[in-house]
Amino acid sequence: MTVFTTTLTATINQTTETSARAPFIQQLSSGDLPLATFRYYLIQDNHYLTAFNRLHQEIATYLPANEGAILSHLGEGEDAARQRMHREIGLGMQELQETPIAPNAYSYITHMYYQLDRYGAAAATAGLLPCYWLYSELAQRLAVKHSPVHLYQEFFDSYTAADFTTSTEQMKAIVNQQAASVDELGRQQMTRAFQISCYYEEQFWQMAFDQQEWQ
Repeated sequence: MTVFTTTLTATINQTTETSARAPFIQQLSSGDLPLATFRYYLIQDNHYLTAFNRLHQEIATYLPANEGAILSHLGEGEDAARQRMHREIGLGMQELQETPIAPNAYSYITHMYYQLDRYGAAAATAGLLPCYWLYSELAQRLAVKHSPVHLYQEFFDSYTAADFTTSTEQMKAIVNQQAASVDELGRQQMTRAFQISCYYEEQFWQMAFDQQEWQ
């Protein structure tokens, strides 16, 4: 039987290509991105990661004990790196909590919770995977470039670190294990959850670049 995540490769490759061309990523790499734009991104990413991490814990309760333990641990992965960036630009907890969530971030979070509520743990794990896989692929692609802005280079470096690569492979393994436990309809639901998350990942860059607000 084909390893499930190999069926998702074309989608993640396209998402990586699209993301690499996004103005936000291009200017992050060149150092031309205004700090206010990156600050906006960090605030919205904090909204997203807060829900993302909590969702790991919720999904873990539906998984076999060994998978659940790994997923719970993965949900704690990005906090240290993000907190360093927050401190570097003086981004405090009050601003993080009081700044409203943007439309795309809200929709992305809603999508992930919908997968768990509507289709269950298998689709929900697939919905989590693009956040790992995309950032890993994108960081590896941009590793040959070095942003002249230390903060921006730190952002890229946090995703080329060995521990993040390991986390991505662990997440893929959980998704593959879940795919093996469901029928063909379940795998179709997993594929769709993954594709929708990829869509929102692409939109997240544009949301940040435009500093999207509610109309």
